[in-house]
Amino acid sequence: MAVALLAGLSGNAIAAMPCGAPALGALAGVERSQWEEFDAQGKSLVRERGTLQVAGLQALGRCGAVDWSAQWTRSQGQRDYDGITSTQAPLQTQSQLRAQALSIAAWLPVSGGWAVGSQLGYRQIRRDIASAGNALGYPERFDYLQAALGVRYQAALGEQVRLSASGWLGGGPGGHVKVDLPRADPVTLPLGSSRLLALSLELDGSASAQPGWSWRAGVLYRREQTGAGDAQALTRNGVTVGAALQPRFVQRHLGATAVLAYRF
Repeated sequence: MAVALLAGLSGNAIAAMPCGAPALGALAGVERSQWEEFDAQGKSLVRERGTLQVAGLQALGRCGAVDWSAQWTRSQGQRDYDGITSTQAPLQTQSQLRAQALSIAAWLPVSGGWAVGSQLGYRQIRRDIASAGNALGYPERFDYLQAALGVRYQAALGEQVRLSASGWLGGGPGGHVKVDLPRADPVTLPLGSSRLLALSLELDGSASAQPGWSWRAGVLYRREQTGAGDAQALTRNGVTVGAALQPRFVQRHLGATAVLAYRF
């Protein structure tokens, strides 16, 4: 449904509308990141918490009544890892995170300051768990797609400042995670389907559509839940030595960002 709505708001429909000059901007921020994995009975297996630095690029514009945006972000940092080993022994270590997100979105006004929107996104997460004692660490790379429907409300706080509150609800099909285990051949594990909730509150200093500089600052919250994938065989030098699956995991991110943009 979200894909269909976005296709309707973009593509030929937007191409036929008169479009204003876009604004291009750079984004910087910080976010508090949490990651938790669960077994089939709902017991917590791993908890991670840490702070990530965020940077990115944005493009914003309007075609007819439709607002559109495209955004790329990169987050990186370290999280404290509190979990268990394969032998059920407690394990405390750290994980290094590098995540990238690419999204496109469109908003269509419906009444007053209200608008409905649709979004498509791709996320990649590189997670490198550090060794601790006899427990050997290993790197992982998650890749998945998501789509969401949203609602937004905007209100002017003055001639040049606008308040914007938005929410997104959606999800996506199962992606995959590539794992390089220390005592097995590299393996690709499937992920279950995902669900997401995202909320944001922003101040926008670009109410004018005239060329020049503008700014935007806000806070955002994002929660994602990804189901467990199916088990896959593990091999060592081509010989089966066991099986593994990616457990269900939940991500929570609370952050603040600022954008400086220029409209041409």
